[in-house]
Amino acid sequence: MKIIRKKENAVSIVRDILQDLLADIYAYRKRVLKEDDNEVLHQFRIAVRRSVVLMGEFSSIDRSGQILVHRKALKTLIGISNTKRDLDVLYGRICTLSAEAVSHNDAVNLLKKQLEEMLQKEHRKILEYLLSQTCSDILRSWEAYLGREYFNTVSDSDVTIKKLSDKVIYRRFLKIKKQIKALEQKPGKTEEKLHALRISYKKLRYLLETFAGLYRKKKMQKLLKEMKKIQKVLGDFHDSCQQDVLLEQLLKIEEDPTLRIFISEVLRPELKKYREKEIKEIKKQLERFLRKKKCYRKLFR
Repeated sequence: MKIIRKKENAVSIVRDILQDLLADIYAYRKRVLKEDDNEVLHQFRIAVRRSVVLMGEFSSIDRSGQILVHRKALKTLIGISNTKRDLDVLYGRICTLSAEAVSHNDAVNLLKKQLEEMLQKEHRKILEYLLSQTCSDILRSWEAYLGREYFNTVSDSDVTIKKLSDKVIYRRFLKIKKQIKALEQKPGKTEEKLHALRISYKKLRYLLETFAGLYRKKKMQKLLKEMKKIQKVLGDFHDSCQQDVLLEQLLKIEEDPTLRIFISEVLRPELKKYREKEIKEIKKQLERFLRKKKCYRKLFR
Protein backbone atom coordinates (compact mmCIF):
# COMPACT_ATOMS: atom_id res chain seq x y z
CA MET A 1 0.00 0.00 0.00
CA LYS A 2 1.25 3.46 -0.88
CA ILE A 3 2.32 6.04 1.71
CA ILE A 4 -0.66 8.04 2.98
CA ARG A 5 -0.17 11.80 3.25
CA LYS A 6 -2.08 13.81 5.85
CA LYS A 7 -3.72 16.27 3.45
CA GLU A 8 -4.89 13.72 0.89
CA ASN A 9 -8.61 13.41 0.28
CA ALA A 10 -10.23 10.93 2.67
CA VAL A 11 -12.62 9.57 0.06
CA SER A 12 -9.84 8.65 -2.36
CA ILE A 13 -7.62 7.12 0.33
CA VAL A 14 -10.36 4.96 1.85
CA ARG A 15 -11.33 3.71 -1.60
CA ASP A 16 -7.69 2.90 -2.45
CA ILE A 17 -7.25 0.96 0.79
CA LEU A 18 -10.45 -1.03 0.23
CA GLN A 19 -9.40 -1.84 -3.34
CA ASP A 20 -6.02 -3.09 -2.08
CA LEU A 21 -7.78 -5.25 0.51
CA LEU A 22 -10.13 -6.64 -2.14
CA ALA A 23 -7.09 -7.64 -4.20
CA ASP A 24 -5.79 -9.47 -1.11
CA ILE A 25 -9.16 -11.20 -0.65
CA TYR A 26 -9.10 -12.46 -4.23
CA ALA A 27 -5.48 -13.62 -3.91
CA TYR A 28 -6.02 -15.48 -0.62
CA ARG A 29 -9.30 -16.95 -1.82
CA LYS A 30 -7.42 -18.48 -4.75
CA ARG A 31 -4.78 -19.88 -2.40
CA VAL A 32 -7.32 -21.28 0.08
CA LEU A 33 -8.88 -23.24 -2.78
CA LYS A 34 -5.48 -24.73 -3.68
CA GLU A 35 -3.71 -25.06 -0.32
CA ASP A 36 -4.88 -26.80 2.85
CA ASP A 37 -3.05 -24.29 5.05
CA ASN A 38 -4.59 -22.68 8.14
CA GLU A 39 -2.31 -19.66 7.85
CA VAL A 40 -3.57 -18.89 4.34
CA LEU A 41 -7.17 -19.11 5.57
CA HIS A 42 -6.22 -16.87 8.49
CA GLN A 43 -4.81 -14.22 6.13
CA PHE A 44 -7.97 -14.44 4.01
CA ARG A 45 -10.07 -13.80 7.11
CA ILE A 46 -7.89 -10.85 8.12
CA ALA A 47 -8.23 -9.21 4.70
CA VAL A 48 -12.01 -9.57 4.87
CA ARG A 49 -12.18 -8.38 8.49
CA ARG A 50 -10.07 -5.30 7.76
CA SER A 51 -12.40 -4.47 4.89
CA VAL A 52 -15.49 -4.94 7.04
CA VAL A 53 -14.04 -2.73 9.79
CA LEU A 54 -13.20 0.13 7.42
CA MET A 55 -16.58 -0.16 5.70
CA GLY A 56 -18.29 0.25 9.07
CA GLU A 57 -16.06 2.90 10.61
CA PHE A 58 -16.07 5.08 7.46
CA SER A 59 -19.66 4.42 6.38
CA SER A 60 -20.51 8.12 6.75
CA ILE A 61 -18.63 8.98 3.57
CA ASP A 62 -21.11 7.02 1.47
CA ARG A 63 -24.28 9.06 1.13
CA SER A 64 -26.22 6.20 -0.48
CA GLY A 65 -25.71 3.89 2.50
CA GLN A 66 -24.96 1.01 0.13
CA ILE A 67 -21.54 0.45 1.68
CA LEU A 68 -23.27 -1.09 4.72
CA VAL A 69 -25.22 -3.44 2.45
CA HIS A 70 -21.95 -4.66 0.93
CA ARG A 71 -20.43 -4.86 4.41
CA LYS A 72 -23.18 -7.23 5.55
CA ALA A 73 -22.63 -9.43 2.49
CA LEU A 74 -18.86 -9.47 2.95
CA LYS A 75 -19.22 -10.56 6.59
CA THR A 76 -20.59 -13.91 5.38
CA LEU A 77 -17.09 -14.70 4.10
CA ILE A 78 -15.88 -14.54 7.69
CA GLY A 79 -18.83 -16.40 9.18
CA ILE A 80 -18.40 -19.42 6.92
CA SER A 81 -15.03 -20.23 8.52
CA ASN A 82 -15.76 -19.36 12.17
CA THR A 83 -16.60 -22.92 13.22
CA LYS A 84 -13.44 -24.33 11.64
CA ARG A 85 -11.38 -21.69 13.39
CA ASP A 86 -12.94 -22.57 16.78
CA LEU A 87 -12.41 -26.29 16.14
CA ASP A 88 -8.76 -25.65 15.26
CA VAL A 89 -8.25 -23.86 18.57
CA LEU A 90 -9.96 -26.64 20.52
CA TYR A 91 -7.91 -29.28 18.72
CA GLY A 92 -4.74 -27.37 19.58
CA ARG A 93 -5.76 -27.27 23.21
CA ILE A 94 -6.39 -31.02 23.27
CA CYS A 95 -2.88 -31.55 21.91
CA THR A 96 -1.38 -29.56 24.82
CA LEU A 97 -3.39 -30.89 27.74
CA SER A 98 -2.42 -30.92 31.40
CA ALA A 99 -0.89 -34.01 32.99
CA GLU A 100 -4.24 -34.93 34.55
CA ALA A 101 -6.02 -34.74 31.22
CA VAL A 102 -3.35 -36.71 29.36
CA SER A 103 -3.95 -39.63 31.75
CA HIS A 104 -7.34 -40.07 30.03
CA ASN A 105 -5.57 -41.39 26.95
CA ASP A 106 -8.46 -43.30 25.35
CA ALA A 107 -10.83 -40.36 25.68
CA VAL A 108 -8.23 -37.94 24.31
CA ASN A 109 -7.64 -40.08 21.23
CA LEU A 110 -11.36 -40.49 20.61
CA LEU A 111 -11.95 -36.76 20.93
CA LYS A 112 -9.07 -35.98 18.57
CA LYS A 113 -10.52 -38.34 15.99
CA GLN A 114 -13.95 -36.72 16.23
CA LEU A 115 -12.49 -33.22 15.96
CA GLU A 116 -10.43 -34.22 12.92
CA GLU A 117 -13.58 -35.47 11.20
CA MET A 118 -15.42 -32.25 12.08
CA LEU A 119 -12.52 -30.16 10.79
CA GLN A 120 -12.51 -32.00 7.47
CA LYS A 121 -16.26 -31.44 7.14
CA GLU A 122 -15.91 -27.70 7.87
CA HIS A 123 -13.02 -27.42 5.42
CA ARG A 124 -15.19 -28.88 2.67
CA LYS A 125 -17.96 -26.40 3.53
CA ILE A 126 -15.53 -23.50 3.20
CA LEU A 127 -14.27 -24.68 -0.18
CA GLU A 128 -17.83 -25.18 -1.44
CA TYR A 129 -18.79 -21.68 -0.37
CA LEU A 130 -15.70 -20.00 -1.83
CA LEU A 131 -16.40 -21.77 -5.14
CA SER A 132 -20.08 -20.85 -5.09
CA GLN A 133 -21.83 -18.33 -7.30
CA THR A 134 -22.99 -16.53 -4.15
CA CYS A 135 -19.42 -15.83 -3.06
CA SER A 136 -18.38 -14.71 -6.55
CA ASP A 137 -21.39 -12.40 -6.80
CA ILE A 138 -20.61 -10.78 -3.44
CA LEU A 139 -17.03 -10.02 -4.46
CA ARG A 140 -17.88 -8.85 -7.97
CA SER A 141 -20.63 -6.59 -6.71
CA TRP A 142 -18.27 -5.05 -4.16
CA GLU A 143 -15.58 -4.65 -6.80
CA ALA A 144 -17.99 -2.88 -9.16
CA TYR A 145 -19.18 -0.62 -6.36
CA LEU A 146 -15.61 0.39 -5.49
CA GLY A 147 -15.10 1.38 -9.10
CA ARG A 148 -17.89 3.94 -8.99
CA GLU A 149 -17.74 7.46 -7.55
CA TYR A 150 -20.07 6.63 -4.70
CA PHE A 151 -18.13 8.00 -1.74
CA ASN A 152 -19.70 11.43 -1.58
CA THR A 153 -21.38 13.27 1.28
CA VAL A 154 -21.79 16.95 1.98
CA SER A 155 -19.97 16.71 5.31
CA ASP A 156 -17.04 14.43 4.47
CA SER A 157 -16.45 14.52 0.72
CA ASP A 158 -13.71 17.19 0.91
CA VAL A 159 -12.18 16.34 4.29
CA THR A 160 -8.54 15.24 4.56
CA ILE A 161 -7.69 11.69 5.57
CA LYS A 162 -5.86 12.93 8.69
CA LYS A 163 -8.88 14.86 9.92
CA LEU A 164 -11.29 12.02 9.26
CA SER A 165 -9.02 9.32 10.73
CA ASP A 166 -8.64 11.45 13.88
CA LYS A 167 -12.41 11.55 14.18
CA VAL A 168 -12.95 7.85 13.51
CA ILE A 169 -10.16 6.61 15.81
CA TYR A 170 -11.14 8.84 18.72
CA ARG A 171 -14.80 7.87 18.32
CA ARG A 172 -13.83 4.21 18.57
CA PHE A 173 -11.72 4.96 21.67
CA LEU A 174 -14.72 6.64 23.34
CA LYS A 175 -16.88 3.63 22.43
CA ILE A 176 -14.41 1.30 24.14
CA LYS A 177 -14.25 3.56 27.18
CA LYS A 178 -18.04 3.42 27.44
CA GLN A 179 -18.02 -0.39 27.11
CA ILE A 180 -15.43 -0.72 29.89
CA LYS A 181 -17.50 1.49 32.19
CA ALA A 182 -20.60 -0.61 31.48
CA LEU A 183 -18.62 -3.75 32.33
CA GLU A 184 -17.62 -2.24 35.69
CA GLN A 185 -20.93 -0.64 36.64
CA LYS A 186 -23.49 -3.17 35.40
CA PRO A 187 -22.82 -6.75 36.55
CA GLY A 188 -24.03 -9.70 34.52
CA LYS A 189 -23.60 -10.90 30.95
CA THR A 190 -19.82 -10.67 31.36
CA GLU A 191 -19.01 -13.03 28.48
CA GLU A 192 -21.30 -11.13 26.11
CA LYS A 193 -19.82 -7.76 27.11
CA LEU A 194 -16.24 -8.99 26.78
CA HIS A 195 -17.04 -10.38 23.34
CA ALA A 196 -18.31 -6.95 22.22
CA LEU A 197 -15.27 -5.31 23.79
CA ARG A 198 -12.94 -7.72 21.98
CA ILE A 199 -14.49 -6.75 18.65
CA SER A 200 -14.16 -3.04 19.48
CA TYR A 201 -10.48 -3.46 20.30
CA LYS A 202 -9.95 -5.34 17.06
CA LYS A 203 -11.52 -2.45 15.16
CA LEU A 204 -9.34 0.08 16.97
CA ARG A 205 -6.21 -1.95 16.28
CA TYR A 206 -6.99 -2.20 12.56
CA LEU A 207 -7.57 1.56 12.44
CA LEU A 208 -4.28 2.29 14.21
CA GLU A 209 -2.37 -0.09 11.94
CA THR A 210 -3.96 1.24 8.76
CA PHE A 211 -3.32 4.91 9.52
CA ALA A 212 -0.16 4.63 11.64
CA GLY A 213 1.84 6.57 9.04
CA LEU A 214 -0.19 9.71 9.75
CA TYR A 215 1.06 9.91 13.34
CA ARG A 216 4.26 9.90 15.37
CA LYS A 217 5.93 6.54 14.89
CA LYS A 218 7.05 5.92 18.49
CA LYS A 219 3.66 6.84 19.92
CA MET A 220 1.84 4.54 17.54
CA GLN A 221 4.24 1.67 18.15
CA LYS A 222 3.64 1.97 21.88
CA LEU A 223 -0.14 2.14 21.50
CA LEU A 224 -0.16 -0.87 19.18
CA LYS A 225 2.06 -2.89 21.52
CA GLU A 226 -0.36 -2.27 24.39
CA MET A 227 -3.32 -2.94 22.11
CA LYS A 228 -1.98 -6.38 21.15
CA LYS A 229 -1.61 -7.34 24.83
CA ILE A 230 -5.23 -6.46 25.54
CA GLN A 231 -6.40 -8.21 22.38
CA LYS A 232 -4.52 -11.36 23.35
CA VAL A 233 -6.16 -11.75 26.76
CA LEU A 234 -9.59 -10.90 25.33
CA GLY A 235 -9.00 -13.31 22.45
CA ASP A 236 -7.86 -16.11 24.76
CA PHE A 237 -10.93 -15.61 26.94
CA HIS A 238 -13.22 -15.69 23.90
CA ASP A 239 -11.51 -18.85 22.61
CA SER A 240 -12.07 -20.61 25.93
CA CYS A 241 -15.76 -19.63 25.82
CA GLN A 242 -16.12 -20.98 22.29
CA GLN A 243 -14.35 -24.20 23.26
CA ASP A 244 -16.79 -24.67 26.12
CA VAL A 245 -19.71 -24.15 23.71
CA LEU A 246 -18.30 -26.80 21.36
CA LEU A 247 -17.77 -29.24 24.22
CA GLU A 248 -21.32 -28.66 25.44
CA GLN A 249 -22.62 -29.44 21.95
CA LEU A 250 -20.53 -32.62 21.85
CA LEU A 251 -21.98 -33.74 25.18
CA LYS A 252 -25.50 -33.56 23.73
CA ILE A 253 -24.69 -36.11 21.03
CA GLU A 254 -21.82 -38.12 22.52
CA GLU A 255 -22.69 -41.65 23.65
CA ASP A 256 -19.28 -42.93 24.75
CA PRO A 257 -19.31 -42.80 28.60
CA THR A 258 -15.52 -42.43 28.87
CA LEU A 259 -15.49 -39.38 26.62
CA ARG A 260 -18.53 -37.87 28.33
CA ILE A 261 -16.81 -38.10 31.71
CA PHE A 262 -13.60 -36.66 30.27
CA ILE A 263 -15.42 -33.66 28.79
CA SER A 264 -17.66 -32.93 31.78
CA GLU A 265 -15.22 -33.67 34.62
CA VAL A 266 -11.84 -32.68 33.17
CA LEU A 267 -12.00 -30.41 30.12
CA ARG A 268 -14.87 -28.10 31.03
CA PRO A 269 -13.72 -27.55 34.65
CA GLU A 270 -10.23 -26.71 33.34
CA LEU A 271 -11.71 -24.17 30.95
CA LYS A 272 -13.76 -22.62 33.74
CA LYS A 273 -10.66 -22.15 35.91
CA TYR A 274 -8.81 -20.68 32.95
CA ARG A 275 -11.58 -18.14 32.29
CA GLU A 276 -11.64 -17.04 35.93
CA LYS A 277 -7.91 -16.42 35.75
CA GLU A 278 -8.20 -14.55 32.44
CA ILE A 279 -10.93 -12.23 33.73
CA LYS A 280 -8.56 -10.96 36.44
CA GLU A 281 -5.87 -10.26 33.83
CA ILE A 282 -8.40 -8.57 31.55
CA LYS A 283 -9.44 -6.19 34.33
CA LYS A 284 -5.81 -5.19 34.90
CA GLN A 285 -5.27 -4.54 31.19
CA LEU A 286 -8.46 -2.48 30.91
CA GLU A 287 -7.47 -0.31 33.87
CA ARG A 288 -4.15 0.43 32.16
CA PHE A 289 -5.94 1.25 28.93
CA LEU A 290 -8.22 3.81 30.59
CA ARG A 291 -5.15 5.64 31.84
CA LYS A 292 -4.31 6.34 28.18
CA LYS A 293 -7.23 8.76 27.85
CA LYS A 294 -5.03 11.86 27.66
CA CYS A 295 -2.74 10.23 25.11
CA TYR A 296 -5.64 9.39 22.78
CA ARG A 297 -7.16 12.84 23.21
CA LYS A 298 -3.86 14.52 22.40
CA LEU A 299 -3.15 12.35 19.36
CA PHE A 300 -6.56 12.13 17.75
CA ARG A 301 -8.53 15.25 18.71
